[in-house]
Amino acid sequence: MPVHVLLVSEQVLQNLIPVLMERPQQVFLVVTAEMARRRADQRLRRLLRQSGAEVIDCNDGPDGDFAALQAFAHQVAERVLNAGADAEIVLNATGGTKLMSIAFVEAFRGIATRILYTDTAHRRIEYLPAARDTQAPAPTPMRDVLDVPGYLRAQGFQYRGAVSASADWPPRAGARKAACKFLGRHIGEAHLQQFVGNLNALADKALERLPDSHEERLAAPVQSFSRAPRGRWAEAMDALAQAGVLDWTPGSEYLRFTDLDAAHFARGGWLEEYAYHVVHDAGVHDARLGVTGVWDDAQTMANEFDVLACHGNQLLFIECKTLRYRDETDNAIAYKLDSLGEDARGLFGRTWLLSARAPTDTLIARARRARIRLIGPAELQDLRALVRAWKAG
Repeated sequence: MPVHVLLVSEQVLQNLIPVLMERPQQVFLVVTAEMARRRADQRLRRLLRQSGAEVIDCNDGPDGDFAALQAFAHQVAERVLNAGADAEIVLNATGGTKLMSIAFVEAFRGIATRILYTDTAHRRIEYLPAARDTQAPAPTPMRDVLDVPGYLRAQGFQYRGAVSASADWPPRAGARKAACKFLGRHIGEAHLQQFVGNLNALADKALERLPDSHEERLAAPVQSFSRAPRGRWAEAMDALAQAGVLDWTPGSEYLRFTDLDAAHFARGGWLEEYAYHVVHDAGVHDARLGVTGVWDDAQTMANEFDVLACHGNQLLFIECKTLRYRDETDNAIAYKLDSLGEDARGLFGRTWLLSARAPTDTLIARARRARIRLIGPAELQDLRALVRAWKAG
């Protein structure tokens, strides 16, 4: 019977991932007074129980004093042994403080079958020698054990749903995929950036906010450019017409958005769908568009993520913008991204901001300070290569 011993810290994933990989029947949860005060054990305990493991608490561990930590570690080791003499004991030494980790490695060496360290950054499980005068086993590559909802739960986010998970979305998105790819492939051209800006404005004029609601209706589906689209603009309009987003006759300045969803697509939704298609087609473990939910400590405040992908038990958060934002709003955009992303990514994740219009110097500087990868129109055609590089680690 496999048994895991975990040292609780504020990082949940380093303890959770090996449990989900190996599915032990019992987990001993070592909690110091400080970790209990911060309630760092509560989310991990809940997730462990959801995995089917029996959780046994080892509370009131000392926060410091190496001698006290050694004594406590030996007490826990004796308790684990008494719980099942035939158990395959696995110590996860990743969590806790450095002193605690050393104390537990000493106490469990010769007792544990394996002593592991979760190297999440390199997507592998490392092993320490489980007995004196022995060599450590070779590292084990991580398996994908977390999808997007599972990763978010580990970060304290209650997943409510995703647009891409709805039954009617795949057929509509499939019909628009070629148009997404066309826009993404050519958005680096200044002429197409101007087209996207004009189309965005027309879609916005076509929509009307419902009173006392965040919902909109398609109030004026017929709109017109100042002149008939030509060249690349005409190619883009033809792609959108073939996708069923709008009705348009070549040589005409008039267009008609086919429905509310189509107007939302034209107003910027195409970039989100482009990002989703690129990520999904790259073969990541899980990709979702339009993810909604709430943080554990903010039940009434809903959040939405444009595109989330999980691969190698790491998260990629992609936010998409098609408008040219004024300088005074750039800090607000980056702050929103960083505050959302920091919570969702945990210690091991990335945030990307995709912009279909050339970003301002203010946004470039703010994104750099917040460690947000800013991908402007010139790089959007290379998004596939960027996703593959992230996927490869």
